[in-house]
Amino acid sequence: MEARVIESIELWFQEAGSEEAVNFIDFMLFLNESAYSLLHRDTLHGILTYHVRYEDGTSQSVSYDKDEWIDYKRNEWQTGMNGGEWIWWLVERWRFVVEWRNGRDFRTGNILEENDYGIVPYGKIQDLDILLYSIIENDTLNTKALIKKGYYHDPLLNEWIAIPNSTDCLRPLVLAFCYDEGIIKAPRTIKQIDVTFIDLKTGKVQSLANALETYEKPANLDLDDMEYRDDMFYRDTSIQGTIRYEVTYKDGRVQYVEHDKSEIFMDWDMAIIDWFFHHWENLYEAYAEKSFPSGRPLQRFESKFDYWKAMLSPEEWEEFIHSTDPFDQRLLTDWEPHDEIQDAKVQFEMMFHQAAELYLEDLRHGFYEDQLLEERIDVKSSFDAVIALYNEIREAERKGRL
Repeated sequence: MEARVIESIELWFQEAGSEEAVNFIDFMLFLNESAYSLLHRDTLHGILTYHVRYEDGTSQSVSYDKDEWIDYKRNEWQTGMNGGEWIWWLVERWRFVVEWRNGRDFRTGNILEENDYGIVPYGKIQDLDILLYSIIENDTLNTKALIKKGYYHDPLLNEWIAIPNSTDCLRPLVLAFCYDEGIIKAPRTIKQIDVTFIDLKTGKVQSLANALETYEKPANLDLDDMEYRDDMFYRDTSIQGTIRYEVTYKDGRVQYVEHDKSEIFMDWDMAIIDWFFHHWENLYEAYAEKSFPSGRPLQRFESKFDYWKAMLSPEEWEEFIHSTDPFDQRLLTDWEPHDEIQDAKVQFEMMFHQAAELYLEDLRHGFYEDQLLEERIDVKSSFDAVIALYNEIREAERKGRL
C-alpha cells in the first residue's frame, strides 16, 4: 500500500457574500471564537476548502459548503452531518487516531494511562479501544491493524496517509480545533437561559416547560413503574423534535445550542438537560457549599440521626421515628458523623472521575468549562440563571404529573 505524506495542510473559509477567502485559523483567532462554535453556528454560511500539499510535490484542494449535507454513516445514531460538522469531525478524528496509535496525549505528549482517553463531553473517560472502534466501526478501509502500522485513510481527502510523517504538519490544525489554542477565554456570566422545543412533525415552537407541562403520557403508562420516570417526555419516541437552548450572557452575547429531544447521555441514562442540571447541582454544592437549588448552607452533623432530624419536618420526623421499616431503623441508629460539605466534594470528584483535578483547579479560580455550552463560565455569577431554569423545568414536570 502506498501512503502519501502530507507536507502542509491549511483550511480556508470564504464567507457567503464575500469575494475573498481567509485562513480559517486566522478567522477564528480574529473573532476569538472556537472552531467548534464557528463550524456549528447556524448563522454562518460559506465555503470551506482544504489546501493540501504532499511530499511528492503534488497538491489537492477539497471544498465543502458549510451547510451541505454529507451522507456519511458515522455510527448507528448519526448517518450524516452538514459540511461544517464534517470538517470539524475529521480533524477531531485525526487526533483520536494519533492518540490511540501513540498512546500519548496529542498536545502534551504525556503518556495516557492504559485504557484511558482524555476528557470528552461532561468529563467522561473513555477506553481508547472503544473510542477508536466508535470512529471506525462503519469504515470499510481503516482497521486497527493498519492504523497501528501507520496507515490511515482520510475520508475527506480520500487518500491513504502515512500517520507518523504527516502528524507534525497537522498539529496546528488539531491544536486550534480540538484545544482552542490561541483563543482567549474570559469566563462568561450567564444572565438567562431560555429553552424551547421544536416539534419535528408539526413545526410548533414552544417553551420546553410548556411542552413538559402539557405532555400527554401514553395511555398504558404505569406511574409506579420505574421504567417511566419524570423524563418520559424525552424517551417517548412518538414525539420527535429538537431542544434549543438560547443562552444570554451578561456581555450581551447570545448563544444557541441544539440537540435531538431523545438524545440521552448514556453513561448515566439521563436526558441531556437533566445531566446539565446534575453537573450544576454538584458544582453548586461543592463550590458554594449550599444545597441546590434551595441555597440552604451545607452542614456537618454529629450523626445521621441528627441529620435526619434537622432535614425532616416535624410531621415527617414523627412518622420516621415510629417507622418499623428495617432501613429506617438502621438510619435512626446510625451514629456515624455526616458531613454534607465533604460529601459534596466527593460527589463532584466522582462526577468527573480522573478529570476531577482539572475541573477543581478551574473551580479554585472561579470558573467552570461547561461541556454542553462549550464555554468557560463564571460560576458564582451564573448560579441564579441556572437555578431559575431548573426551577422552571421542575415546576413544569410537577404540573405535568398532576
